[in-house]
Amino acid sequence: MEPVCRHKRTQVIARRDGVDYLRCLDCGQILEEEDLDTSPAWELEDEEPVR
Repeated sequence: MEPVCRHKRTQVIARRDGVDYLRCLDCGQILEEEDLDTSPAWELEDEEPVR
């Protein structure tokens, strides 16, 4: 079984209707930028600022 690619190194290859399409430089897979976002925005907004 091959290891799962985490798509850490990507390159923007196209933009259409406000969506960025990326190519993974490690495995070659084409995907949408929003598919790589691992932390939803609501989680980031709910956090307390560090003092």
